[in-house]
Amino acid sequence: MIKIENFENVKFSGITYGGYSGSKKGIILENNRWFLKYPKSTKSMNVTGLSYTTSPISEYLGSNIYRMLGFDVHDVKLGFANGKIVVACKDFLNKNETILDYNSIKNDYDEVVEKEIEELSSSGKGNYGVDLDEILIVMNNNSYFEKVPELKERFWDMFIVDAFINNNDRNNNNWGLILNRDTMNLKVSPVFDNGAAFYSKSSEEKIKGLLDDDFKMKQVIYDSCVSIFTKDSKIINPLKFIEKMNNDDCNKALLRVFPKINLEKIKELFDNIPFEYDNLMVFSEHQRKFYYESLRYKYENVFKSIYDKLKRH
Repeated sequence: MIKIENFENVKFSGITYGGYSGSKKGIILENNRWFLKYPKSTKSMNVTGLSYTTSPISEYLGSNIYRMLGFDVHDVKLGFANGKIVVACKDFLNKNETILDYNSIKNDYDEVVEKEIEELSSSGKGNYGVDLDEILIVMNNNSYFEKVPELKERFWDMFIVDAFINNNDRNNNNWGLILNRDTMNLKVSPVFDNGAAFYSKSSEEKIKGLLDDDFKMKQVIYDSCVSIFTKDSKIINPLKFIEKMNNDDCNKALLRVFPKINLEKIKELFDNIPFEYDNLMVFSEHQRKFYYESLRYKYENVFKSIYDKLKRH
């Protein structure tokens, strides 16, 4: 079993962290900067039977699965603070580094990009900020993507993995580059912010109901799968997008990622998380079963089929 850390008496770093996924607190662990991510209240959401999202466990699981697949990802620890299960995330930036998220990168002026995005918007197809066609325009013309071509590859790798773990919030602020302010060198940022993975807004009661109904379970896992991205002003179902095999970069990403997926290792990760800590639920038996079954379904019924077709071609 993994250890649930007690963060009640940790030293605060005084550093603040932004984002929209819930409250955060900068702390010092092992002489390094970390921050605690608290579960977000569901009061403003259309959610029943759940007071707070289960984003800490989602962040922990999603980040560890990325690591299993060989990606550079931020370090995470599950823990307890202020009466809640939380996740601690290591600050991966050195003092001389800053992150250039995609939102900053796409705002770097380029006449060709500006013109094509304007045409996209005037056609009524664009949805500024999350529209996939707009992202493709930026990736194919922006100077930062030319300087660091690995960033385009990372985007499509994340598209595949996020579809696998049901992370539907890979927004413009949680992927990009790291800039060294002293040398001006650029590199792809580690993967971070996976707290929207694994149905983090689903209550225990809802998950139990899905496990008892194969039809509804398939609906949630496959038919109702969504991403943050849109195309032609419609929200993309990433699994159906991948199945169409219309994007060569997406196809190449699936060929890279799929052979690295090991369901047995993922099951072992799930099995090593305790059910409770200090009378608080950490990871229920129903969550454990549903999360694993969702991955197994996608692996066997979506990704393997597409992988085999791509290999034959």
